[in-house]
Amino acid sequence: LFTPILPMQIVCGIECAKAIAKKKREKAERANDRQRKEELQPIQYWLKRAEKAVNAFVRERDREQPCISCGTNDASEWHAGHWKSVGANSALRYDPANIHRQCGQCNVFKGGNANEYEIRLPARIGQAEVDRLKHAPRLRKWTREECQAIEQEFKLKLKELREKEAA
Repeated sequence: LFTPILPMQIVCGIECAKAIAKKKREKAERANDRQRKEELQPIQYWLKRAEKAVNAFVRERDREQPCISCGTNDASEWHAGHWKSVGANSALRYDPANIHRQCGQCNVFKGGNANEYEIRLPARIGQAEVDRLKHAPRLRKWTREECQAIEQEFKLKLKELREKEAA
């Protein structure tokens, strides 16, 4: 049990000071290693992290909504389905207006069920927003920094949404 004698004293002796310095150095090295490892990650890693955050937000936002494509409320698994696919429209990959709660059946086995999705979409977001999505640029090359910012933004939005629902 250590009781400081002097007001600024943080260690009891040389051995204790060495142990504390060693722990601080190891912690700094781990943080540095983690940062270097993240810097070496390919862009796909960051795209997936950002998409995971956006999809979690969308599923929570649309929690009370039926499937955008078939209208079912009974599904064993819920997805965040894109109206305009990520492969063909990379610019809309993280646009919440392009992503809605969708049952796994429609999203996976019916290829997104885009025709039914398009029919029900104006009721959710309005015709003006649908027109914006239809005429949006198709391609976009995302950077690591953009993906990190999107991930943080949607994690924060999800947290705020859950806090709002809990209140």
